[in-house]
Amino acid sequence: MAKTLSIEIYTPERQVLKDEAEFVVVPASNGQLGVLPGHAPLLARLTAGPVKIRKPGSTEFLAVSGGFADVHPGGIRIFAETAEMALEIDVERARLAAERAREGLSKVNQPEAMAAAEAALKRALIRLRISEGLSRRRSK
Repeated sequence: MAKTLSIEIYTPERQVLKDEAEFVVVPASNGQLGVLPGHAPLLARLTAGPVKIRKPGSTEFLAVSGGFADVHPGGIRIFAETAEMALEIDVERARLAAERAREGLSKVNQPEAMAAAEAALKRALIRLRISEGLSRRRSK
């Protein structure tokens, strides 16, 4: 069995990543999904959350929001609405987005607007968590 699997991540705008990994964890709609080389084929809907990519000697994180993952024995293809590598995340922009979402939550009373504000807050907090995790790893 192969020791690595291919990982490709796409958004409507660009190819975000094409690499090899030992292990990948994605935020599937029914919980975290771990993928190793040789995984059985499946298609999983993704929610907003972190993607963990373990490579020989390092681990990388990305923030994705929605989309789906196409898993096959040789790898995984992720088609996400948005995807940002930890190094690409603009921390100040993410903080402002979280503040706006919190303000929006305090002002809305319609279910649709509440759901949109909650989703925006979740995306912003995920981006902050990933970027802060990168900062902690760099300072060690």
